[in-house]
Amino acid sequence: MKKLIKILKISLLVAPYILIGLYLIYPQAFSIFNGIRIETAPDMEEQAKLTPQEISLFFTDSASMRPPPAHSIPIGKQRYRFEQAEYDSAKSLVNPLPNKAFVLARGKNRFQIFCVPCHGYDGKGNGLIVTKPKLAKDEEGFPPPANLTSKRTKSLTDGRLFHILSAGQNLMFPVNFKMSVADKWAIIHYIRFLQTKK
Repeated sequence: MKKLIKILKISLLVAPYILIGLYLIYPQAFSIFNGIRIETAPDMEEQAKLTPQEISLFFTDSASMRPPPAHSIPIGKQRYRFEQAEYDSAKSLVNPLPNKAFVLARGKNRFQIFCVPCHGYDGKGNGLIVTKPKLAKDEEGFPPPANLTSKRTKSLTDGRLFHILSAGQNLMFPVNFKMSVADKWAIIHYIRFLQTKK
């Protein structure tokens, strides 16, 4: 038994030198290890996961991004209780946030992230996504979205604007699961602020 332990100890001491010598003489022998990373301190950089839009061999439709289960609600979010056609029911919703500077600052921040691409910085419906160049006869461009400073939009209640943000309207998709309830109300305060500008 002692001889076996002694042989193992010697083998462990000599093996690295043999491997280094073999690598220096014949590096092609180690080509099977190409692409394999050995991490001494794994920090979760290498994970067995699919990246967005990567092809999945597991699902039959080969899509890696899966739709959320029906009627599921993301953690920390609330399900909006009205459907898109129920805008009359949403008119009575009242903005619970005070019209203060910090609320306007938050509303401006969220507006610039979520609304500016379509509605523009001034809310007049002239965002970058709107088709500006002249189109050919059969080409379809992106139509201008609503002017948030128009007389019609000014006449909408805060509840109606909240409903549009939550359930969507026409080409506008709902942003209910992209921002919190407070952020939507803050955006409405900021839209009202833009409506006071000339």
